[in-house]
Amino acid sequence: MAIKKRSATVASTPQGDTLALNPAPASRSSFWGELPQHVMSGISRMVPTLIMGGVILAISQLIAYVWLEIPPDTGIMDALNSGKFSGFDLSVLKFAYLTESFGGLLFSFAIPMFAAFVANSIGGKLAFPAGFIGGLVSTQPTLLLSFDNATLQWVASKPVPSTFIGALIIAIAAGYLVKWLNTKINLPQYLLAFKSTFLIPILSALFVMLAMYYVITPIGGWINAGMRNVLLAAGSAGSLMYAIGLSAATAIDLGGPINKAAGFVALGFTTDHVLPITSRAVAIVVPPIGLGLATLIDRRLTGKRLFSPQLYPQGKTAMFLAFMGISEGAIPFLLENPLATLPAYMIGAIAGSTTAVALGAVQWFPESAIWAWPLVTNLGGYMAGIAVGAIVTALLVVFIRNSMHRRGKLVVDAI
Repeated sequence: MAIKKRSATVASTPQGDTLALNPAPASRSSFWGELPQHVMSGISRMVPTLIMGGVILAISQLIAYVWLEIPPDTGIMDALNSGKFSGFDLSVLKFAYLTESFGGLLFSFAIPMFAAFVANSIGGKLAFPAGFIGGLVSTQPTLLLSFDNATLQWVASKPVPSTFIGALIIAIAAGYLVKWLNTKINLPQYLLAFKSTFLIPILSALFVMLAMYYVITPIGGWINAGMRNVLLAAGSAGSLMYAIGLSAATAIDLGGPINKAAGFVALGFTTDHVLPITSRAVAIVVPPIGLGLATLIDRRLTGKRLFSPQLYPQGKTAMFLAFMGISEGAIPFLLENPLATLPAYMIGAIAGSTTAVALGAVQWFPESAIWAWPLVTNLGGYMAGIAVGAIVTALLVVFIRNSMHRRGKLVVDAI
């Protein structure tokens, strides 16, 4: 007699009916439980835009300030109008201006792309336009009208952008609004096209307009302006505290939502020429270089292997990716043992970035890859910061893992 495998969740009764055994509970995703997934959806689709914009911008800066040796305080357009360039150099400088303009345009679409895909993840494709519009308005806010008593005329002024904070809030709000509208508005079959192409887009666009103008832009702009004023008033001490906070937030999740939020704050300050992006650029490359270094020195310092065999080649890969400005190569080490790596990442990033800032390294160009390093002022101090951060990270990782091994909490292969 053949034996058939019986389902673990279904049983038969004498009457031939089936009874469910251990039925799976209905999955109920809470707002806070599903929100990180939506945010990560927006981040993952925004990253290619940032990479494209960063690389193309780097080309323009390398041509102008490294190849043609234009003074750092001179813009590319000013160099074109100076009359000092002709022939091939002039053609190359024109190409530098093209790549600068195009790369900057790509960068400007990063936040709208983020907001669009967050809204799309929440409310479906009908929420995509509303999210994109909200993200765009968060970077290019609607002008404010005010009455000038001196001239007795209405004047328009540009408010402080809400940037990433505003984009995140409006993306979530627009996504859930469209999801609710799509559920609650029931129309006959012949009006479904009207609902999806006109009614919901118009209602969501009006909501974005009013929410951004009256609520999100004022609040987000006030937060951003307050942060800038505090940092500027604090002077060098504020710059150091900014470097500590920014580098810690950059290293804490290696490309995750906290890292990206810190990146948008830093990008806003750098774009407005308030504070350079030095500390973030250093903090991006320190963890992967430090982890790679740890895989090279652990046996020399302790006489034993402190990592799994598959992590040793991953350490070399992480170091290579670091020179491309990519910190995600260090994520496998974080997932494998967060208690041993997370403190080392953050402390090393803080040590490296503060060292670079204290030594006078200044980077305004928002790119951490090796091709942007020639654009750094005081490159020696910058490289010293990276070296200090990587060494601190490596030593901390080796020390923590060796301590865990001695206490029996980490199994390693002895030499």
